[in-house]
Amino acid sequence: MRGRTVARTKRSRQGGVHAALTRLWGAFLTVPQELIRGLYVTAIGLLPLVARSRGVGQPPPRPCLLAVTHVGGFDVLFVARAARQWRMRAVFNCDDRPLVLRLLFKAAWRYAVSADPARKKLLNRDTEAAVVRHLRSGGSVMVFPEGHRYWERRLYPGVARIAYRAAVPIVPVGVANAYLYRAGSENERWGKAALRLVRETRRRGSVEVHFGEPLVPRVGWPESEEVDRLMRAVEEWFGRFYQRFYGIEGPTWRRTSSAHDGATRDGGASAVGCHLAPTAGGRA
Repeated sequence: MRGRTVARTKRSRQGGVHAALTRLWGAFLTVPQELIRGLYVTAIGLLPLVARSRGVGQPPPRPCLLAVTHVGGFDVLFVARAARQWRMRAVFNCDDRPLVLRLLFKAAWRYAVSADPARKKLLNRDTEAAVVRHLRSGGSVMVFPEGHRYWERRLYPGVARIAYRAAVPIVPVGVANAYLYRAGSENERWGKAALRLVRETRRRGSVEVHFGEPLVPRVGWPESEEVDRLMRAVEEWFGRFYQRFYGIEGPTWRRTSSAHDGATRDGGASAVGCHLAPTAGGRA
């Protein structure tokens, strides 16, 4: 009996030490993360030095999901500024990026998703759950339903699924007169692509961020029906926006079984996010 008590006491002490080390490590990581988020907010504040921007329509309410068109590398900054929510979180794709960039994006935007078959099932599911919790606590999050390649012209259902489960509206958002990055730009070196992005954005002079009417999920309806209805509404709004401001076709919503069973496809089903430059790299 005494031996069992000693063993339990030893395990308890080890568990306490492990918990203390975990808390200490978490506190240690919080400092650089907050510094990075401070740099992110600073970048939003300095954005007019690159290009002026203004919001068109009503600023989004809180909480909500912002379903944003994804045509360039500065989308997330322009939207956060126009929405007057400079610390707004976003979902980003973490594939094919150097470790330093992954850490920067994680600290700034919090929510990573992947298209890697070995990672996406667990990572994307956990990310969806984390976004839902943040929305239920009153926050707002940017998502990019087109994934990281707008030229593929498809929409992924993560944005609608998250909105339904969190019971918050989707606000369609379009960034007009932005630099329209091209297919293949993801193969450029990060520094070169970032400089080109800044130059091309400055040439445009100003950017408009258009906010659509909120799309409200009907709580209590079957999830599959609501996901389909909301995605069709996003498809219609994006289609009108792309035709009006860029003269190109908008993305298409393709209903599949994976849209309704919680599975994720190509990483985008969990609402792939963005980054500052279309590089390595170049995906957002």
